[in-house]
Amino acid sequence: MKKIIILIITFLILIILYGFYLNPKQLTTKNYTIESSKITNSFNDFKIVQFSDLLLGTTTSTDTLDKVVKLINEEKPDLIVFTGDLIYEYYEPLEEEIKKIKEDLKKLDCTLYKYAVIGDNDLKKLDLYKEIMNESDFIILDNKSTPLFYQDQYPIKIIGLSNLDNYEELFNDNENLNPSLNLVLTHYPDYSNELSSKNADLILSGHSLGGQIKLPFFGGIMKKNLAQIYINDHYTINNTNIYISNGLGTETINFRLFNSPSINIYTLKNVDN
Repeated sequence: MKKIIILIITFLILIILYGFYLNPKQLTTKNYTIESSKITNSFNDFKIVQFSDLLLGTTTSTDTLDKVVKLINEEKPDLIVFTGDLIYEYYEPLEEEIKKIKEDLKKLDCTLYKYAVIGDNDLKKLDLYKEIMNESDFIILDNKSTPLFYQDQYPIKIIGLSNLDNYEELFNDNENLNPSLNLVLTHYPDYSNELSSKNADLILSGHSLGGQIKLPFFGGIMKKNLAQIYINDHYTINNTNIYISNGLGTETINFRLFNSPSINIYTLKNVDN
Protein backbone atom coordinates (compact mmCIF):
# COMPACT_ATOMS: atom_id res chain seq x y z
CA MET A 1 0.00 0.00 0.00
CA LYS A 2 2.82 2.39 0.88
CA LYS A 3 4.43 1.81 -2.52
CA ILE A 4 1.14 2.52 -4.28
CA ILE A 5 0.73 5.79 -2.38
CA ILE A 6 4.29 6.81 -3.29
CA LEU A 7 3.64 5.98 -6.96
CA ILE A 8 0.41 8.00 -6.95
CA ILE A 9 2.10 11.01 -5.33
CA THR A 10 5.02 10.78 -7.78
CA PHE A 11 2.61 10.58 -10.71
CA LEU A 12 0.69 13.64 -9.49
CA ILE A 13 3.89 15.62 -9.02
CA LEU A 14 4.99 14.75 -12.56
CA ILE A 15 1.58 15.78 -13.94
CA ILE A 16 1.78 19.10 -12.11
CA LEU A 17 5.31 19.77 -13.35
CA TYR A 18 4.30 18.83 -16.90
CA GLY A 19 1.26 21.13 -16.78
CA PHE A 20 3.15 24.12 -15.40
CA TYR A 21 6.50 23.87 -17.15
CA LEU A 22 6.39 21.59 -20.22
CA ASN A 23 3.00 21.48 -21.92
CA PRO A 24 2.60 25.31 -22.14
CA LYS A 25 5.89 25.46 -24.10
CA GLN A 26 5.14 22.64 -26.57
CA LEU A 27 4.14 24.77 -29.55
CA THR A 28 2.52 22.70 -32.31
CA THR A 29 0.81 23.20 -35.66
CA LYS A 30 -2.56 21.75 -36.62
CA ASN A 31 -3.39 21.21 -40.28
CA TYR A 32 -6.93 21.17 -41.65
CA THR A 33 -8.29 20.78 -45.17
CA ILE A 34 -11.48 22.74 -45.88
CA GLU A 35 -13.34 21.11 -48.76
CA SER A 36 -16.30 22.82 -50.40
CA SER A 37 -17.92 23.23 -53.79
CA LYS A 38 -18.18 26.95 -52.91
CA ILE A 39 -14.42 27.31 -53.09
CA THR A 40 -13.58 28.58 -56.56
CA ASN A 41 -10.62 27.35 -58.59
CA SER A 42 -8.66 30.50 -57.84
CA PHE A 43 -8.83 29.73 -54.10
CA ASN A 44 -7.97 26.05 -54.52
CA ASP A 45 -4.94 25.27 -52.30
CA PHE A 46 -5.23 28.72 -50.73
CA LYS A 47 -3.55 28.62 -47.32
CA ILE A 48 -4.78 30.47 -44.23
CA VAL A 49 -2.81 30.51 -40.97
CA GLN A 50 -4.57 31.37 -37.73
CA PHE A 51 -2.97 32.21 -34.42
CA SER A 52 -4.82 33.34 -31.35
CA ASP A 53 -4.70 34.17 -27.64
CA LEU A 54 -1.03 35.00 -27.43
CA LEU A 55 -1.77 36.47 -24.00
CA LEU A 56 1.70 37.88 -23.58
CA GLY A 57 2.69 38.02 -19.94
CA THR A 58 1.34 34.58 -19.03
CA THR A 59 3.25 31.50 -20.20
CA THR A 60 4.23 33.46 -23.29
CA SER A 61 6.78 36.18 -23.98
CA THR A 62 8.42 37.88 -26.94
CA ASP A 63 10.57 34.73 -27.21
CA THR A 64 7.35 32.79 -27.85
CA LEU A 65 6.36 35.33 -30.47
CA ASP A 66 9.72 34.84 -32.22
CA LYS A 67 8.95 31.12 -32.55
CA VAL A 68 5.40 31.81 -33.72
CA VAL A 69 6.61 34.17 -36.46
CA LYS A 70 9.20 31.66 -37.63
CA LEU A 71 6.67 28.81 -37.77
CA ILE A 72 4.07 30.87 -39.62
CA ASN A 73 6.51 32.21 -42.20
CA GLU A 74 7.80 28.70 -42.88
CA GLU A 75 4.25 27.80 -43.98
CA LYS A 76 4.28 30.52 -46.68
CA PRO A 77 0.60 31.39 -46.10
CA ASP A 78 -1.65 33.35 -48.42
CA LEU A 79 -3.57 34.90 -45.54
CA ILE A 80 -2.79 35.36 -41.83
CA VAL A 81 -5.50 35.91 -39.21
CA PHE A 82 -5.22 36.69 -35.51
CA THR A 83 -8.37 35.97 -33.52
CA GLY A 84 -7.77 38.13 -30.48
CA ASP A 85 -6.14 38.49 -27.04
CA LEU A 86 -2.65 39.78 -27.71
CA ILE A 87 -1.59 40.89 -24.22
CA TYR A 88 -2.97 39.58 -20.92
CA GLU A 89 -5.13 42.26 -19.31
CA TYR A 90 -3.11 42.30 -16.05
CA TYR A 91 0.28 42.50 -17.75
CA GLU A 92 1.89 45.88 -18.42
CA PRO A 93 4.57 45.53 -21.12
CA LEU A 94 7.56 47.84 -21.10
CA GLU A 95 8.17 50.19 -24.03
CA GLU A 96 10.99 48.00 -25.30
CA GLU A 97 8.67 44.97 -25.24
CA ILE A 98 6.00 46.84 -27.17
CA LYS A 99 8.59 47.81 -29.77
CA LYS A 100 9.70 44.15 -30.06
CA ILE A 101 6.09 42.95 -30.41
CA LYS A 102 5.54 45.39 -33.28
CA GLU A 103 8.77 44.36 -34.98
CA ASP A 104 7.92 40.65 -34.72
CA LEU A 105 4.34 40.96 -35.93
CA LYS A 106 5.50 43.13 -38.83
CA LYS A 107 7.81 40.29 -39.91
CA LEU A 108 4.83 38.00 -40.50
CA ASP A 109 4.63 37.54 -44.25
CA CYS A 110 1.87 36.30 -46.54
CA THR A 111 0.69 36.62 -50.14
CA LEU A 112 -2.26 38.90 -49.40
CA TYR A 113 -3.31 40.39 -46.08
CA LYS A 114 -3.10 40.09 -42.31
CA TYR A 115 -6.41 40.45 -40.48
CA ALA A 116 -7.19 40.68 -36.76
CA VAL A 117 -10.23 40.84 -34.50
CA ILE A 118 -10.59 42.13 -30.94
CA GLY A 119 -10.65 39.82 -27.92
CA ASP A 120 -11.79 40.43 -24.36
CA ASN A 121 -8.25 41.06 -23.08
CA ASP A 122 -7.64 43.47 -25.97
CA LEU A 123 -10.62 45.56 -24.83
CA LYS A 124 -8.75 46.31 -21.60
CA LYS A 125 -5.87 47.82 -23.60
CA LEU A 126 -7.73 48.78 -26.75
CA ASP A 127 -5.65 51.80 -27.75
CA LEU A 128 -2.43 49.87 -27.31
CA TYR A 129 -3.83 46.88 -29.19
CA LYS A 130 -4.89 49.02 -32.13
CA GLU A 131 -1.54 50.82 -32.16
CA ILE A 132 0.43 47.55 -32.23
CA MET A 133 -1.69 45.85 -34.86
CA ASN A 134 -1.94 48.87 -37.15
CA GLU A 135 1.82 49.45 -37.04
CA SER A 136 2.37 45.74 -37.76
CA ASP A 137 0.33 45.90 -41.00
CA PHE A 138 -2.70 44.08 -39.59
CA ILE A 139 -6.17 45.16 -40.64
CA ILE A 140 -8.52 45.11 -37.65
CA LEU A 141 -12.04 44.03 -38.59
CA ASP A 142 -14.14 45.49 -35.78
CA ASN A 143 -17.66 44.46 -36.84
CA LYS A 144 -16.68 44.97 -40.45
CA SER A 145 -16.60 42.88 -43.60
CA THR A 146 -14.34 43.00 -46.62
CA PRO A 147 -14.18 41.14 -49.93
CA LEU A 148 -11.02 39.17 -50.58
CA PHE A 149 -10.23 38.86 -54.27
CA TYR A 150 -7.60 36.48 -55.58
CA GLN A 151 -7.19 35.80 -59.30
CA ASP A 152 -10.96 35.74 -59.79
CA GLN A 153 -14.05 37.94 -59.98
CA TYR A 154 -15.70 36.01 -57.13
CA PRO A 155 -14.24 36.94 -53.75
CA ILE A 156 -14.38 35.36 -50.34
CA LYS A 157 -16.20 37.63 -47.90
CA ILE A 158 -14.30 38.03 -44.64
CA ILE A 159 -16.36 39.15 -41.66
CA GLY A 160 -14.69 40.21 -38.42
CA LEU A 161 -16.88 40.36 -35.31
CA SER A 162 -16.18 41.93 -31.93
CA ASN A 163 -19.80 41.39 -30.87
CA LEU A 164 -23.18 40.62 -32.43
CA ASP A 165 -24.45 44.21 -32.61
CA ASN A 166 -24.75 44.49 -36.40
CA TYR A 167 -23.71 41.04 -37.52
CA GLU A 168 -26.77 40.43 -39.72
CA GLU A 169 -25.97 43.44 -41.91
CA LEU A 170 -22.44 42.19 -42.53
CA PHE A 171 -23.73 39.14 -44.38
CA ASN A 172 -25.66 41.27 -46.89
CA ASP A 173 -24.22 41.44 -50.38
CA ASN A 174 -25.01 45.13 -50.88
CA GLU A 175 -22.35 45.57 -53.56
CA ASN A 176 -23.51 42.54 -55.58
CA LEU A 177 -20.08 40.93 -55.49
CA ASN A 178 -21.47 37.39 -55.19
CA PRO A 179 -18.92 36.10 -52.68
CA SER A 180 -18.25 32.40 -53.02
CA LEU A 181 -17.64 31.80 -49.33
CA ASN A 182 -18.39 33.59 -46.05
CA LEU A 183 -15.43 33.37 -43.67
CA VAL A 184 -16.09 34.72 -40.16
CA LEU A 185 -13.34 35.70 -37.74
CA THR A 186 -14.43 36.16 -34.14
CA HIS A 187 -12.78 35.74 -30.78
CA TYR A 188 -15.86 34.12 -29.26
CA PRO A 189 -16.84 30.60 -30.37
CA ASP A 190 -20.27 30.69 -28.73
CA TYR A 191 -21.43 33.18 -31.36
CA SER A 192 -21.53 30.22 -33.73
CA ASN A 193 -25.21 29.36 -33.30
CA GLU A 194 -26.31 32.80 -34.47
CA LEU A 195 -23.70 32.95 -37.23
CA SER A 196 -24.55 29.55 -38.70
CA SER A 197 -28.10 30.76 -39.34
CA LYS A 198 -26.71 33.59 -41.47
CA ASN A 199 -24.84 31.47 -44.02
CA ALA A 200 -21.46 31.50 -42.34
CA ASP A 201 -19.52 28.81 -44.18
CA LEU A 202 -16.38 28.85 -42.06
CA ILE A 203 -15.87 30.31 -38.58
CA LEU A 204 -12.41 30.71 -37.05
CA SER A 205 -12.29 31.65 -33.38
CA GLY A 206 -10.24 31.38 -30.21
CA HIS A 207 -10.90 32.35 -26.58
CA SER A 208 -11.58 28.85 -25.22
CA LEU A 209 -7.88 27.86 -25.08
CA GLY A 210 -9.18 24.38 -25.81
CA GLY A 211 -10.43 24.21 -22.24
CA GLN A 212 -6.81 24.63 -21.10
CA ILE A 213 -6.98 21.24 -19.33
CA LYS A 214 -8.07 18.34 -21.54
CA LEU A 215 -9.07 15.00 -20.08
CA PRO A 216 -9.66 11.77 -22.02
CA PHE A 217 -13.34 11.32 -22.94
CA PHE A 218 -14.19 14.77 -21.52
CA GLY A 219 -12.20 17.19 -23.69
CA GLY A 220 -11.54 20.69 -22.38
CA ILE A 221 -12.87 21.28 -18.88
CA MET A 222 -12.18 24.97 -18.12
CA LYS A 223 -15.11 26.91 -19.55
CA LYS A 224 -15.24 30.67 -20.01
CA ASN A 225 -17.92 33.20 -20.81
CA LEU A 226 -18.75 32.88 -24.54
CA ALA A 227 -16.83 29.59 -24.65
CA GLN A 228 -19.28 27.48 -22.70
CA ILE A 229 -20.69 25.49 -25.61
CA TYR A 230 -17.89 25.38 -28.17
CA ILE A 231 -14.54 24.62 -26.59
CA ASN A 232 -12.72 21.96 -28.56
CA ASP A 233 -11.04 21.95 -31.97
CA HIS A 234 -13.87 21.48 -34.47
CA TYR A 235 -17.65 21.49 -34.72
CA THR A 236 -20.18 21.41 -37.55
CA ILE A 237 -23.57 23.11 -37.35
CA ASN A 238 -25.64 22.35 -40.43
CA ASN A 239 -23.28 23.47 -43.22
CA THR A 240 -21.09 25.67 -41.03
CA ASN A 241 -17.62 24.51 -40.03
CA ILE A 242 -16.28 25.96 -36.77
CA TYR A 243 -12.60 25.74 -35.90
CA ILE A 244 -11.32 26.90 -32.53
CA SER A 245 -7.68 27.61 -31.86
CA ASN A 246 -6.08 26.22 -28.70
CA GLY A 247 -4.33 29.57 -28.44
CA LEU A 248 -0.78 30.15 -27.32
CA GLY A 249 -0.92 31.50 -23.78
CA THR A 250 -2.93 30.73 -20.68
CA GLU A 251 -5.48 32.53 -18.53
CA THR A 252 -6.36 32.47 -14.81
CA ILE A 253 -3.68 29.86 -14.13
CA ASN A 254 -0.40 29.34 -16.02
CA PHE A 255 -1.15 25.68 -16.59
CA ARG A 256 -1.98 23.49 -19.58
CA LEU A 257 -2.57 19.76 -19.52
CA PHE A 258 -2.73 17.48 -22.60
CA ASN A 259 -3.46 20.63 -24.56
CA SER A 260 -0.48 22.08 -26.38
CA PRO A 261 -0.50 25.68 -27.62
CA SER A 262 -0.99 25.65 -31.38
CA ILE A 263 -1.09 27.47 -34.67
CA ASN A 264 -3.85 26.38 -37.07
CA ILE A 265 -3.25 25.96 -40.79
CA TYR A 266 -6.20 25.68 -43.21
CA THR A 267 -5.90 24.68 -46.84
CA LEU A 268 -8.93 25.40 -49.01
CA LYS A 269 -9.89 22.74 -51.55
CA ASN A 270 -12.41 22.95 -54.35
CA VAL A 271 -14.61 19.87 -54.66
CA ASP A 272 -17.35 19.14 -57.18
CA ASN A 273 -20.97 18.95 -56.10
